[in-house]
Formats: sequence, C-alpha cells, structure tokens
Amino acid sequence: MGERIVITGIKRKTTAIESTFRFFQTVDLIINHFKREADKQKIYELTDSFNKETTLKDFLIATASIHLYHNIGIRVEESNEIDQMTVDSTKNLEILEKKILFDELSLILKDSLNLEIDLLNRLINLENKVISFLIEERKSTLKDLEKKRMIKAIEDRIEQDLIEIVLKYPPFYFYDLIGDLIGFTDKIKLEILDESSAFKDLSIELEKKLKGKEKEDKVIELSTLNRLIEKIQTIFEFKSYKELQTQAMPVRMIKRKVMEYNLNRFPISIPGLNTFLKANNIKKQLIEKIGIALKEKINYEQFEKDTLLFLKSEIIKQLKTNPNDFIYFLQNLNESSFREIIYMLNKYGLYNILHLINADDNLIQKIKQNMIRYNIDKFNIVDLNKEEKNLIFLAKNAISTLDVPSLNNIRKKFDDLDEINLLKLLNQDYKALDELWKIIEEKIGCSINDFREYVRKKEIIDRVFLQDLKLNSYSQILTLLNFEEIINNLTKQIYFYIFSKIVRQISRIIEIYLKISNEKALFLLALKKMDGTTESEKWIWIKLEELIIVRIIAMQKELVVIFNALNQPFLVNGFIFARLTNLSLNEGINEFKEKPSLIFEKIKPLRLNADIISPVSYCIAYDLIKKFEQVEEKRKLKVIQIIESKEKEKEKKKEEIRKKQEINTLNWIERRITSSLMRINSPGINPNQLYWQEKDTKTAIDNIKLHSELKGNTLDLFSEFFHFAVEKIKLFAKEMKLPNYEIINNIVVDISEKILEGRLGHAPSSQEIETMLEGERFEIAKQISIRIGKMLDKALYSKFKKKGR
Repeated sequence: MGERIVITGIKRKTTAIESTFRFFQTVDLIINHFKREADKQKIYELTDSFNKETTLKDFLIATASIHLYHNIGIRVEESNEIDQMTVDSTKNLEILEKKILFDELSLILKDSLNLEIDLLNRLINLENKVISFLIEERKSTLKDLEKKRMIKAIEDRIEQDLIEIVLKYPPFYFYDLIGDLIGFTDKIKLEILDESSAFKDLSIELEKKLKGKEKEDKVIELSTLNRLIEKIQTIFEFKSYKELQTQAMPVRMIKRKVMEYNLNRFPISIPGLNTFLKANNIKKQLIEKIGIALKEKINYEQFEKDTLLFLKSEIIKQLKTNPNDFIYFLQNLNESSFREIIYMLNKYGLYNILHLINADDNLIQKIKQNMIRYNIDKFNIVDLNKEEKNLIFLAKNAISTLDVPSLNNIRKKFDDLDEINLLKLLNQDYKALDELWKIIEEKIGCSINDFREYVRKKEIIDRVFLQDLKLNSYSQILTLLNFEEIINNLTKQIYFYIFSKIVRQISRIIEIYLKISNEKALFLLALKKMDGTTESEKWIWIKLEELIIVRIIAMQKELVVIFNALNQPFLVNGFIFARLTNLSLNEGINEFKEKPSLIFEKIKPLRLNADIISPVSYCIAYDLIKKFEQVEEKRKLKVIQIIESKEKEKEKKKEEIRKKQEINTLNWIERRITSSLMRINSPGINPNQLYWQEKDTKTAIDNIKLHSELKGNTLDLFSEFFHFAVEKIKLFAKEMKLPNYEIINNIVVDISEKILEGRLGHAPSSQEIETMLEGERFEIAKQISIRIGKMLDKALYSKFKKKGR
C-alpha cells in the first residue's frame, strides 16, 4: 500500500534559543515538578503537614516553596548546630522552612492566580469576538456599515477592559495583558534569549559588575516584564502607570494597536477560523476547571486525571476532521507555530498526520483484538513495513539472482514468478523445488516452513487490517498501535501548557528570590573589598557602597511592581533584607518596622515611618545596606568565635594527644633506667646483662626522635628527654655527679650546631634548627642516646661496686 500525504517536519529545534524559549524557562521548571513522582511526593509531604484539605492554589504555592528550598537553596531559618542535629530534627527544620516560604509566597502572591485566570478569559473573549467578526467578513455577506459597527463594538470592549484594568488592577496585570494582546511578550523573550546566548560572563572587575546587569535569561519572566514596561511606555507615550491612569490618549492608542494585531494573526480560511474558535472554547472550559480548583478543596491526582480525560476526548473528536483543521486545533491549544506542532508530533512518534485522522478508541480496540485473535505480533508488521526485513521481497530477490539454466528449468513447470505465483509455489510440494527452497532459505535466513507462516500472517494482515478495517498501510497500523501513547502525550502536553499559563506571577516571585540571592554574592564581594580599605582609601568604601545602593534602588522599583506595593516600604525592603541575610520575610519586615533606623544612628534611636517614606528611596536603601553591613560584621565575628572555639577544642585535643605521646616516648627510658638500677642489687645478678646495649641505643634513638617531633621547640624537646633520663638516674644514684638542665641544654645545643653546621657551613639559625633534616635529627638523638647509656652504665657500676663492699 502506498503512502499518500506525508507532512514532514524538523525533528529538533533549529536553535538552542527556540528550545530554551519553550522548555527551560522558570514557568516550565515549576510545572515540571507536577510531572515527576518524586517531586509530587515532596509537595504532598508539605501540604499534608498543614492538617487541612488543600486547593490547587495551595499545591502551586507548595510547589514554589519546594522549588525555592531544593532547587535554588533558599533558607529562612539558620541553625548554628546543624552538624549536631539528628535526622528527625533536620527533617523538622526542613518542613518548618518550607512552611515559612509557603506563608511568604501566599502573602506576596495575594490574588494573582485568580487574576491570571481572569486575564486568560479576557484574552479568549477578545479572540472569539475577533474570530467571529472575521468569519462573518469572509463569508462576503457583511455590509460595510455592519462591518464598522462590529469593529467598533470590539474596540469599545477593548477600551472598556483597559480602563477597568488600569483603574482597578495591579500594574503587572495591565502590562501582561497588553504584551499578550499585541504579541510583545514572546518577541521580547526571544530577544533576551538571543542576546544572552551571545554574552559570555567572563571575569569582570567588581565595579563593572556592580554597574552592570545580571544575565536576563536567568530571570526570564522578570526581564520580560521590565522590557515590556519600557517598550509599552515608549510606544504609547506615557512615563508611568500613574500617568496612564489619568490620561485617555495612551489607552486609545493601545486599543487601535490591539485591534490591528488581532485582525491579522488568525487563519485565512473559514474552517481554520472555526477550528480556532472551537479550540478557544475548549481552552476556556479547561481554564474554568482550573479556576474552580484554585478555590475548592481537591485531590490533585483526581483533578489531573479528570482534566486529562476531558482533553483526550476532545482531541479524539477533532480527529474526525481533516488534517489541516487538526493542526490548527493543536496550534491554538498549544499556542505554537505550524513548525512547532510538527516537531511535537514527530517527537511523539507521529510522522504522518493522516494515520490518525478518523481514528478513535473503537478502531484501536478492533486492531488490538485482531492482533490477539490471529496471533499477530507488532514485529510481524514492522518486518512487513521495512523492505530490508520483508521476507517476500528477499525471496523474490533470491530468485532474481538465479542463473538462466536454473530459471529455465523452473519455468518449464510454471508460467512466471511474480509475487502471486511465488506464493502459489510455496503451497506446492514438488521435489523439483527442493533446490529452490534451499536457495531461498539461505537468502532469507529461515526455514521454508517459517517463510510459509510469515506469508500466512501477511495475508491475514492484508485482509483483516488493510481490507476489512480500511487502513492504508503497515505504517498506519504501527502508528495506531501507539495511538494511546501518542494521544496521552499530546493531552499531557496541552494540559501542562495551559496549566503553565497561570504560574507567570509565581515564576516572577521565584526569580526575585533567585535574583536577590545572586545579588548577595556580589554585595559580599564588595563588602570584602571595603573591609580591606585603609583610612586613606575611604573613598573606595563610599564608592562601592553607593554602587550597592543604586542596585538596591533598582530592586526596590522592580519589587514595587511585582508585589503591587506602591505604599508598602517595609514589605519591599524587608524582603530584600530578608533575602540578603537568610531571614524570614516577617523578620525582614520587623527589622524596619520595629528597630531603630541606622540613618539616625548617631542622633537618636528613631524608627522609620511607613506613612511618610516611599518603598523606592535612597534613605531606606542606605538604611538597608548599613543593616546588612552590621549583620555581616556580626556574622563574621560569630564565625571567628566558632573558629576560635573549634581551634581551642582542637588545641585541647592536640595537647591531650601530646601529653599521651610524651608519656609514651618517656615510658621506655623510665622503665629501662628504673628496672636496671633496682635489679643491680639483686642476689646473684650479672651486671653485664643490665648494661646499655646496642639495641637500647636504637630504641632510645627512636623515642628521642619521636619526642623531639612533639609540639614545641625542637632543642628544648631534645633537652627535656635528656634531662628526664638524667633525673631518673639521679633518683637511684644520689651520690653520682650528674649535669643539671642548663648543662644538658648546652650539650644538646653543641651537638645540634656541630651536626647542622656540617651541612650548612655556618652556625644554624633557630629556623634552620626547626627545619633540620631527618638524618640530622637521627644523629642528634644518637649522640644523646649514647650519653644516656654511658651515664646509666656508670651508675650501675657504682651501685654494683658499692654492693660488693
């Protein structure tokens, strides 16, 4: 069966930019948590700890909390004894921090998720009005007057919506809506990704880093909004959101631009427009389900299952249309270009859209039943679909390569050897064909009986699937065997894409956490450089501080828009301070609300007044950086104290070890001297066996060397060992004249200097003595050992002689 129409497309994105645009933004990273079982378990672990039924809003905020904690590493509760905590206490601290993040996100997010739903509904309603107008216009029955009336009605609706939004809604909502209505948002994202792909973040001077901007693609949603605000204000000629609220002209300009853009972006054909309208209605139903779930208690798994079933049934219904309409349908639901849809279908294993058209669950069920009934395996169809594995093709090829005499011999009995007659040959049992069967068996790699079974199955497949079920090809059968998987993948792709449309604001808030965390690293570098300045370099301190303040003011401006916090200075600056110092948001707010401002540090302990200070101001930025400097100073002192405490503990342990080692190194010499001098008076003792031997010299050398390597001055340690031995001898030989510590020390110094001078050629310095070579240490130990041995022998002889008297 020949293929008819094949829609071909690229199998991968043409550039990394396009791939990033669709799959690696913050929005997608958040949604991906819902796709991974391990991540969902973490989300459920957090929501279960609330001891209450949860809404979809709770699940989304919990997901953002999980992302902040695990993926970005945000911490709001520091434990100084983290290394001493048990597994349970560590887990409890983790849950506590995630709960704090959950509360913070809830406070900042406010009603943004419902606003996203409202925005999507407004977009769909406008699109539906425009599409309905275009359908009527293209029917060629619409009169000019009626056409103008319909356009004016749409424009009036747009203007009414814009005025309502400007007066009642947060600024980011207005800019998002306009960006989507005019197509600015996606263009700006592509610009950012294009620029960032060419930028190399090499080693840059600190001052330039402080003056420069962070790579925008790292915080794509924030960067897009910032550029969107700038672009909309420039094009429509207003300087601020407040100015927009008092002027009518920008709104009218925006209205005209929205109308112009939307009248030219939909399909030309009426069927295509109807398909877009149908997809919009399905999208609206899905958004309505999500909107209800944001407010009502749900079981997320059941919600996802029900929603996917709804989408799946709608996609299968659409398969009853033509290929073009199906592509249009997917384009609108997934808000993608034709090329992107083809890429997506290819990715899911669909290379010919005609293979799915008119397919449904009943057809798939019949295919599966027939596969079982006739014992057909998927690989049987794969072999038929590939020429190099088709046994009939291989058998015919084997016959075509026979020499002429052999062919003539067979032709005497049969008319020709086309495919049909080859199949007839297989059912004959002539001895004359044995030679032919052997040739075929060699070429196809299986026995003739297996070949007959293969042909039998092919006839069944042709009759049952291609004739009875009216399928077009073996390739279509294979595609339909994967029908469930393809449709499920398409369904999930569309579900998660539309679901992702409501997490734009959550993504921005997550990016704010990330951005300030990155800023902290830069600020710490600046503080480190500031700490290293001298009194004459005070200007460096002031300059770096001013650059940090400029960056803080930029963050203030950004947060005022994102948090919709024009009159909330403590929320804006408390958030920045909390992120710079790893505190919770409440603690950050209280730092400004409850504690004296450092602006008045040397004047009077006064707090800032939220009623008279703007969230975007130099003075509160100055206060913030000074508080941050204080926190860092305290942190450094605390770190120093911890290090000192650990060093003291370490030194204490070292001292204990040193004492043990010292005792160990002195133990042997004490035993050797004491036992010898005590036994010398024993009856019948032979003094020769108590005298100092060569083996004693070796053992003493080892102990003296070890003792000299203990902590302390090397010569003092040599002298200490020598003196200890002399004192032990003196205990048993009081009448014997032995050197005191001063003399011993002089002896050790003389020995050491002579030995080291042989190598150095001059009297050694104290540093050179401390860094003496191993061989030199050995030689000094040997000289001391010999002297101790001689003193011990003299004491033994004296005591033995005294006993004989």
